[in-house]
Amino acid sequence: MPRTVSRISLGSRGLDLTLITLSAPAEQRRAGEKGPVVVVAANVHGDECTGVGAVLRLLPILDALLLRGTVYLYPTLNPEGLERRSRKVPEDDQDLNRLFPGDAAGSPSERLAHAVWTDVSAHTPDLVIDLHTDAPASIPYALLDRATGLRPGNRGAVESSARALGVSSGLTVLHEYPEDRYARYRLDRSLTGAVLNRLQVPAVTIEAGPRLYLDSAAVDTVTNAVLGMLHALGMVEAPAAPHPTRVDGGPWRRDSGPRASATGVLVPRVAPGVLLAAGDLVAEIRSLSGALLEEIHAETEGFVVSLAERTHVVAGVPVCTFALRE
Repeated sequence: MPRTVSRISLGSRGLDLTLITLSAPAEQRRAGEKGPVVVVAANVHGDECTGVGAVLRLLPILDALLLRGTVYLYPTLNPEGLERRSRKVPEDDQDLNRLFPGDAAGSPSERLAHAVWTDVSAHTPDLVIDLHTDAPASIPYALLDRATGLRPGNRGAVESSARALGVSSGLTVLHEYPEDRYARYRLDRSLTGAVLNRLQVPAVTIEAGPRLYLDSAAVDTVTNAVLGMLHALGMVEAPAAPHPTRVDGGPWRRDSGPRASATGVLVPRVAPGVLLAAGDLVAEIRSLSGALLEEIHAETEGFVVSLAERTHVVAGVPVCTFALRE
């Protein structure tokens, strides 16, 4: 399998990004067939490492299994963040995933975003997959952006394509926050949000695994999810089996879960991915002496996506990320 490794120079910063290109042999193409182009990016948040492991896992698999098309793999988009265990770009403490398409004359993070964007868009991808992690107590899921920047005539087709590809990952599929919060959180300037809204190309974010280290099961989950989407494009043979945690039905969207009104120890009472009715118990807040300070209940039908990555909570903090019907 033809494989090339190149570097994307970030100019005066003395920092390069690694790009690995895998292309199916030309003799496997049918006459006149171009083959899909897919970009797989990882580690835009430097403390979210599962995608790094998945890219490394995918290399020998795709060497053996890629039937058609080209896959561009970026093991890390935030190499300094990876080195320093930092979610943000350490040089200026900005969230890279709220800056696309970047600015060639801007801050260090904006210049990094611009370099990434220029390279990704130059590949004219048919799909962009961005690999992230959520929390240790979370189901893995495929997250779909809001097509807020597309004309109505194009929006339905691009959103439908993205959803079908998300389903092919074998994971639970969630839509992003409602459009007002999507814009307020600047998610249209995430990598996948910018791809969807500016390039009008399907994009899927995969969220799986804990932060800061490579969990083998999470790496397997992400690897299989990527292969499932490549299968949907006819690039590999084997589809992804549904993940054991997958929640069907919906469509679902992610939202902030119910908030604590007391300060104390968060004691979860439900596992992520379990369907709940409105009023079902989600968690308790207890004092260090064991006294029950508060019971927290589901406000609507849905399920916990991930539990808050904390034990001590204060009033006003969401105790989980929640999925509810769109």
